[in-house]
Amino acid sequence: MVTWPDLGNPAPKEQPQPWQPMSWPQGDRLQLDSLASSLSCLAEVDEFLRTRRTERLFGPITDAALGTWLDLGCRAQIFEGTAYGFDISWRPAPSAGAIHPIHLIFATPGQSSWRRYDGISHALIDVPSELDAKEVHRAMQEVLPTVHATLILYAAEVGKTAAKYDHPASLVWRDAGALLAVMGLAAHAQSLAFCPLGVTGEPWVGRLLEQQGLFGVGAAFVGTRLTPN
Repeated sequence: MVTWPDLGNPAPKEQPQPWQPMSWPQGDRLQLDSLASSLSCLAEVDEFLRTRRTERLFGPITDAALGTWLDLGCRAQIFEGTAYGFDISWRPAPSAGAIHPIHLIFATPGQSSWRRYDGISHALIDVPSELDAKEVHRAMQEVLPTVHATLILYAAEVGKTAAKYDHPASLVWRDAGALLAVMGLAAHAQSLAFCPLGVTGEPWVGRLLEQQGLFGVGAAFVGTRLTPN
């Protein structure tokens, strides 16, 4: 049986509590040069990274655009069997033990059903569930109002990481952060709007399937990028 700490869902405080930043002792300083933009081999990467921003205005996204985005940011490039009972794989985002325990679960606006991305077969697969995707999409709009964005739940199958590691929780959370970051970069490369949400995805992820073992480790909206009026 895998145990999983309940970290609660982050939410903004009604009244901010000021914090005095730590005062670091001042040692010798080495001022670094900024040379990336002057090196021809790095100029394109430099421009790409400096212009990445979180986007919060969304238009609908097609399955074709989703496929390109997932191919770029999430698809398994190499995979192999293991003694753990499942394949490990090498993908754009790093993962402890190459396990990649986080499933991407998609809810299209206005649809009650869910789809799961399979990074090995590169396919979106229907997920029969009693949980109404429209209900969850509406709940997430309280975090970030949007009608047209596609919702993604990050559902961690913690038992996979626990098959190799004791105390797997911190590894799974690091996997989630790395995956969000790479997906954000892939969205920027494709000129999509992508915004991680400040929630874990619970209690919805835990209700997605009748069998136990999935835990929410994040959520995000993705869609086409709109220009503010």
